[in-house]
Amino acid sequence: MNRKIFIIHSSEIIRKGINTILRNYFNVEIVLLEKIEELKAFYELNGQEIIIIYENLSGKKPVNFKPLLDKNQINWIIFQNDKEMSDEPLPLCKFYITLATQARDIERMVSRCWDKSKKQPRTEENEELTIREKEVLQLVALGHSNKAIAEKLFISIHTVISHRKNITEKTGIKSISGLTVYAILNNLIDTETINPEDLI
Repeated sequence: MNRKIFIIHSSEIIRKGINTILRNYFNVEIVLLEKIEELKAFYELNGQEIIIIYENLSGKKPVNFKPLLDKNQINWIIFQNDKEMSDEPLPLCKFYITLATQARDIERMVSRCWDKSKKQPRTEENEELTIREKEVLQLVALGHSNKAIAEKLFISIHTVISHRKNITEKTGIKSISGLTVYAILNNLIDTETINPEDLI
C-alpha cells in the first residue's frame, strides 16, 4: 500500500517546517496544501495509506472526507493553535501537535499511525516523555484540572490536552490513578504529596 502525507496549514512557514521535519525521517510523498478544501482534488486516490496533518480552525465549514475514507486508510493529526481553547478532543483525531511539539515527537506520531496495527514493545527510547510532558504529568498526578495546569504552565488548555494525549500514547496508561502511580515510580512526584486513597 502506497503511503502519502498531507500537510494542511494556512501558514507557509509552518507547512514547510513540518515538511522539512518529516523528510528527515520518511521517504514518502508529502503534499503541502494551504486550505483543507484543496483535498477535494485528491478524492480519486485509491488504496493509499494516508496521514493528514491539518490546522484546527474554529468556525470552518466541515469538509466531506468520505470519498477519501471509502477508498483509503487514513489517520489524522491535528495542528492545534494555542489560541484555540476548546476542551474537547476533535473527532477522527489520533494525535495533536502544537508549535511546542518537538521534531522527534512528530516523527513518533507518524510512525505510530502507520504501525497502529502492530503492538510495539515499549522501550525507554521510544516512550520517553518530554520535559513539558513530565511537567504536565506531575500536575495531573497532583489532581490539577486542565485549566489549572494551563494557568500554572502558561499554555492553553488545548495544549494541555495535547500533552495528556501524548502521555497516554507513550505510557499506555489512561486513568489518573495509573498515571499517578507511574509518576511515583519514575520519581516525578513525592509520595508525601499524594493521598493513598486516591490511588484506589
